[in-house]
Amino acid sequence: MLLKKRLQFLYPCCLIFFLFFQTHGLMAEREKNFQWLRNQTEVQISEIIVSLSEQKIYAYGTNGKLVGASIISSGKENFSTPAGEYQIIEKEKIHYSNLYGYIVDRYGNILRPGSSKERISKKWHFRGAPMPYFLRLTNSGIGFHGGPTTGRPISHGCIRLPMDFAAKLFTNTPIHTRVLVFD
Repeated sequence: MLLKKRLQFLYPCCLIFFLFFQTHGLMAEREKNFQWLRNQTEVQISEIIVSLSEQKIYAYGTNGKLVGASIISSGKENFSTPAGEYQIIEKEKIHYSNLYGYIVDRYGNILRPGSSKERISKKWHFRGAPMPYFLRLTNSGIGFHGGPTTGRPISHGCIRLPMDFAAKLFTNTPIHTRVLVFD
């Protein structure tokens, strides 16, 4: 009976705590990481601009107006994301890295997370890291994909996007869309 009373007391407190942080705290910050205009959900993207110094991406529609913006995580030191002018050359909803991922044993247990394909023994095999909503920019593997984003360079060269933003960008961006990446 005492436990039931404590739970009845804790439930409203937890609910108030959750609602406060949802509107004022950490959860609101997470949602502020990207913006996609509500009336622009089915607009075709004609140009994507990435600022590496700001760690931001801007997507523009065929009318030249901003459709979406987000924080990104580009390539970390020694794996920098190359600046330049590109085009989307491939789209793959579920893509796996052929360079970075996990070393697993024959049962599928992860032995070494964050490994490269080069360090494999005969008893283990490589499982590529998932890169959902992949939009390829280069033949060397650089592209956009959903993943952890911090607003700081932490990737192996790709441009990571918040998952919801990556899904919208993937859906609305055709092959050959112009992409400008600058410092």
